[in-house]
Amino acid sequence: MKKILIVLSLISFPLFAGLSQVSSVSQAQSMFIYNFSRLIQWPAGSSTGEFIIGVIGDNEVYSSLSSFVANKKVGAQSIVVKKFDDPQSISRCQILFVGDSKISKFPEVISRIQGFNSLVITEKRGMINSGSAIDFILIEDKLKFIINTENAVKYNLTVSKSLEDMAYKN
Repeated sequence: MKKILIVLSLISFPLFAGLSQVSSVSQAQSMFIYNFSRLIQWPAGSSTGEFIIGVIGDNEVYSSLSSFVANKKVGAQSIVVKKFDDPQSISRCQILFVGDSKISKFPEVISRIQGFNSLVITEKRGMINSGSAIDFILIEDKLKFIINTENAVKYNLTVSKSLEDMAYKN
């Protein structure tokens, strides 16, 4: 129940106008990503070692996420945030966030993660039609997300019903 309340509060997380909006959006995305890690079930083999969150194409999210998850865990796993500069550098990770600046390379990103059990998240509406499981969107200055559970299932991930219920419906 606590997990659901945390994610529900994030859905209504207010964003500030002006220069602070980039930082606020990145912080909100970081909170969402962390909470997604708790509401998605990975295959049994993914629950040992470190829990890796990869970021490609967004330094703000990388920095914010690194700070936000410091000393946090997913189950018994310590969280490590890795920055990838290009699709060829992507290695195994449980979550992969693809920023807008790398969205043109999305087909390469999807090709690179084949065989991984990765939750792919973008910040561009419509990418769930191209293979991402979650797209962040801004609606009336509030960060929301759209989810495609079929894309998550392709990577052997199970999305909790509560996460599905919290997703924005078009």
